[in-house]
Amino acid sequence: MTRLAVSPEDVMAQERAALLGEYLYPNGVMGGVQVPPYCAIPDWHVLRTTPTPLRQRHPIQLIELPGSRPGHAVVQLCPSLDYAFLWAHVDNDNYRSDYVRFLGAHHNLTLTSLPRTYHVDHLFNRARARSMALPWVRMVLLPSFINVSHGGGYEGSRTRGGIGRPGRPRGIDEIVLLKLCGVSSPRQGMPLTPQMRVHLARMAALFHLPAAELERNIAELMQVARFRPQG
Repeated sequence: MTRLAVSPEDVMAQERAALLGEYLYPNGVMGGVQVPPYCAIPDWHVLRTTPTPLRQRHPIQLIELPGSRPGHAVVQLCPSLDYAFLWAHVDNDNYRSDYVRFLGAHHNLTLTSLPRTYHVDHLFNRARARSMALPWVRMVLLPSFINVSHGGGYEGSRTRGGIGRPGRPRGIDEIVLLKLCGVSSPRQGMPLTPQMRVHLARMAALFHLPAAELERNIAELMQVARFRPQG
């Protein structure tokens, strides 16, 4: 499967649309539950089989990325939903080069290198994934300033906190959605910006939830990120 992409901006839009589409898929009894797509996983069985209603109707294929080091880069394909994602092992230090290969192989976008204005992002912090026994992380393309904002904001705080049950798959949360949609990271002790509030209003309409609930979830995530274990 290939996706025609004219520019990195097209790739970012396609990745965002694919993740939001899976997030909005009704997975519960009578179609009432929405399950966040995974951004870090312990093994491929999880990705292949869950959430069950989605994967039964839209199965995926997993293939090694040609040209990459064996066991370091795998492409997730979903023919029925027409998307492709790159997953990188936490020990893969060549993920940026592998993502360029991925663009050529699955988006028909041939580049010798990515412009510095774009970052290849671990959708879940790589250091945190490694500490939580989650060897595989979903990769996405982001504007560099957005990736830097989140790395120095919420993600850095959350990683230093070291919170999380080892081996449990991690899904997209409200702050990852900010990053995915090109919105800077919230800051500890600072109010949400107008851009963040516009984003939350859009997500609230999309998920049929009160914007206040999404704002409360972000506040709780920031509170967890602030926590420091004793000892």
